[in-house]
Amino acid sequence: MKYFEMENKANVLFGEYNGVTLPKRYTNEHEAYFSVRNSILMTDFSHYGMVKISGEDAWRLLNYLISADISSIRDEQLLYTLLLDKEGKIISDAYVLCDNEHYFLISEWMNSDAICQQIKKVLDKQDERGECYQIDAIASLTPDWRMICLEGPYAWEILSEIVGMDIIGLPFHEFMYVDEDVITMRVGKHGEYCYHIMGDEEKLMSIWRHLCTLSEKFDLKIGGVDDLKNIRLENPCWEPQVINPFSRCPIELQMQWAISYDKDVFIGQDAIKQRADNGVDQKIVGARIINMPQNAAILQGDAIYYQNEQIGVVIQAGYSFILKEHIARILLKREFAYVDIDDYKIKTVYGDIDFITTSIPFVNNLSLIINPTEDSYLERHQ
Repeated sequence: MKYFEMENKANVLFGEYNGVTLPKRYTNEHEAYFSVRNSILMTDFSHYGMVKISGEDAWRLLNYLISADISSIRDEQLLYTLLLDKEGKIISDAYVLCDNEHYFLISEWMNSDAICQQIKKVLDKQDERGECYQIDAIASLTPDWRMICLEGPYAWEILSEIVGMDIIGLPFHEFMYVDEDVITMRVGKHGEYCYHIMGDEEKLMSIWRHLCTLSEKFDLKIGGVDDLKNIRLENPCWEPQVINPFSRCPIELQMQWAISYDKDVFIGQDAIKQRADNGVDQKIVGARIINMPQNAAILQGDAIYYQNEQIGVVIQAGYSFILKEHIARILLKREFAYVDIDDYKIKTVYGDIDFITTSIPFVNNLSLIINPTEDSYLERHQ
């Protein structure tokens, strides 16, 4: 795999994601963070698994495989969904793209081979039950295809100079072809304008170079995959390495919105319906730290107490650059999982730390008030 063009390559930190080696950190985290929040960050997202499924029963197979209802989308639309196991627990999240007579299934947390294996395993089990599907192909698109992520309140504006003004009118969770084998989709897990460009490696390398020529004009910064960690603390999404040690239940994680309970049968349907009917024992909420002590730290797994009773645990904690305070995601017993409560304490090796519970996400993004038909990064000071 070729690396996209980058300056000061000797200073770039690399890491492995889904078996793919990519830039981990390209710039300092402070600069990358404010690029996402105020302008644009460009990142190599080629660790995404990308699979194309075709055949007369591709729709029926995918609708059984995923938690969302695929009948809710038409050509050139996509949806965010979950892959569940038979116990209704999350294996991964994913996007499904509907493209004429075939579909794309892409995932940040599974490489293409893993996605293909998961689909084929389901096919084999269904075949044993006498449920047959007419599938023409389950094809991995990587490593021939790559992915670029453009994210930030003005991502649409720089992209319009590459693919044309049609990008401005592209609705959330829709996609468009900008070349025969290059797709631009409007997605995003962090509340900002976000576009994933996936397609032929050589064509994406050309797009990357073109975007780099516009970097000074739009204050575009190049980031690594880990540069999004602070963003994901404020605007959480499914992160298995963070979440899995504590829960894989969509309801506990407040992700039940990604499940269509009443559609035709899907993997994990009975288990997740039963859990929804019976209720769960714990739920995830946010925490804003009150007067964080100097030189203290909150660690993953730190216990949370109300008086003498342990009521929860810290999933993730860190510093919010935009709020200028420490925040955390915490998992609390259901009867304690309410917002605006300040009677709980986090037990750390540095002593007890006070906080107030809050809803998630923690911040209101600039992208929420940017209107592509009226606003422009180039005219923001006028």
